[in-house]
Amino acid sequence: MKRGLFVLIILLNTVCVIAQADYPAAVAKFQRYYNQNEADSLFNMYGPNMKAALSLDKTTGMINQLNSQAGALKSVTPIRNEKAYKAVFEKVTLRLSMYLNNDNQLEGLHFGAYEEKKDSDNVVLNGIHGTLIAPPGSKKVVLFIAGSGPTDRNGNSGMGLRTNCTKMMAEALEKAGIASLRYDKRGIGTSDVIQEKDLRFENMVDDAVSLIKMLKGSYAQVYVAGHSEGALVGMLASKTNVAGYISIAGAGEAADILLREQLNISMPNSAVQASLLMDSLKKGYPVKEPSGELNMLFHSSIQPYMTSWMKYDPQQEIKKLKIPVLIIQGTTDIQVSTRDAALLKKAKPDATLLEIEGMNHILKAAPAERNANRATYNQPDLPLKEELMKAIIPFVLSQK
Repeated sequence: MKRGLFVLIILLNTVCVIAQADYPAAVAKFQRYYNQNEADSLFNMYGPNMKAALSLDKTTGMINQLNSQAGALKSVTPIRNEKAYKAVFEKVTLRLSMYLNNDNQLEGLHFGAYEEKKDSDNVVLNGIHGTLIAPPGSKKVVLFIAGSGPTDRNGNSGMGLRTNCTKMMAEALEKAGIASLRYDKRGIGTSDVIQEKDLRFENMVDDAVSLIKMLKGSYAQVYVAGHSEGALVGMLASKTNVAGYISIAGAGEAADILLREQLNISMPNSAVQASLLMDSLKKGYPVKEPSGELNMLFHSSIQPYMTSWMKYDPQQEIKKLKIPVLIIQGTTDIQVSTRDAALLKKAKPDATLLEIEGMNHILKAAPAERNANRATYNQPDLPLKEELMKAIIPFVLSQK
């Protein structure tokens, strides 16, 4: 594919970009007309100068060429702090710019190369680095806490996890005028490293508490949203007088119980040995480092962290919260089940429970079949399940 093949520029001196222009509607129409191959409908969107520069025949040719090289247009989302859009096609992702006149007619169209910008560290506290999105005038902020393993502030990791799920949630909050802070856990991304042998679950909680206290200096209300393992971290940190707590795919039982269930599926030949090792660790006794596939979970330097993590029972901890609680769980999550969410709800009867049909552990639409479900873990452009933010945003806005 030649570089610049998709660059299409129709820029006219008479273009007038105005604040009242309805760009979201124009983008939605363009996506629909393009995908349905309706060149005449797209042509009718043009203003006089655009029609003179790009005839119906040329518009038809443009759509055909783009479709053959890029495929269907799956999604179009605004690029933050820019007057442009990220256009995700089946085969390529491009940067889209549109220009509307006073009558909301299309007078300029530009497709070019898209480059994902790296998040800047605009928050650093005690060696923890994060990204704060602060819409003007926002009085509410959500602290996102990532899940287990080397998962970074965006919901990605070097172990093949490319989801952008946390980043997408933060950007959705921004559109609703709600601030957010997402951060790299200690030892992940750009945050300071702590030796694995010295790491304890309480370190994660302490970092979250420090960030909450910092945010309370600038915002009237701080909310905590923890995903997966981060849900338990957030649950413990939310005792720091926050406005509300959100559990997203959070376990309903202690870590050892959850791990036993997962290992019965993923490592059935080693599940019995793993169960014996966890019994010892939970009682505070180190175990001999195993070989083979269990080494990743039970090597010597990780055992102190495992012991510190297992002692917390989410059902007991959620009972201690005296704040509004929202529990969200997907029905096709192959790591945490709807039973976990039900256990949390039973322990905290006044919490709001939402089960999202067809949402998996990374908060995207996915079937229950394991391989197809797992395939979504490496498709970062897949959108969040729509119901997710439709629950989180009202929860945050409704608290006074």
